[in-house]
Amino acid sequence: MLDLRKENTLATWFSSILFLITGLAFVLLGWSANFKIANWQRFIFKLTTIGAVLLSADEVASIHETIGKWLKRATEDLITFLPVDERGFVWVLLFAPIAIAGLIATVIALFKVSQNSQRTASSIALWIAVLCLPTVFAFELFEWIFYSEKIKVLSCWEETFEILGMYSLFICALLISRQNKL
Repeated sequence: MLDLRKENTLATWFSSILFLITGLAFVLLGWSANFKIANWQRFIFKLTTIGAVLLSADEVASIHETIGKWLKRATEDLITFLPVDERGFVWVLLFAPIAIAGLIATVIALFKVSQNSQRTASSIALWIAVLCLPTVFAFELFEWIFYSEKIKVLSCWEETFEILGMYSLFICALLISRQNKL
């Protein structure tokens, strides 16, 4: 029930709710008319909102696994030179660059916004998110590499860093919203 290594458990629902409230915190930054920021920052915050809500849905509905299976079937005949991974980790190679680029854009926008406000607490939360969220992909890749070894603890570390990183991003967005009275 609390096993982070399995889908659709109480732990994944908790993680999903955390992603959702992180997205809601970014609604304050992206859609608030009282928040005077550059258009590119507002756009990044809106994309972050959408991304966090989609990740929330993915946590409980296993969307990336479904898309991965569909893509595997769709491209099986077309791409014969690409080794097909039967273990379901190929999505990491496709998704990681997009997610990391989105994280970098969000971090830059948050850093620019937090320069105008009280920085200490929001900067600490932002740096924790910067350290934790890319580590999630590192653990996914290690899990892929060591799949045959049946090392189950890597997925626990991956989920822990995911929760810690998203919570830090939530705290950072909430502190900036509070400091700007949004």
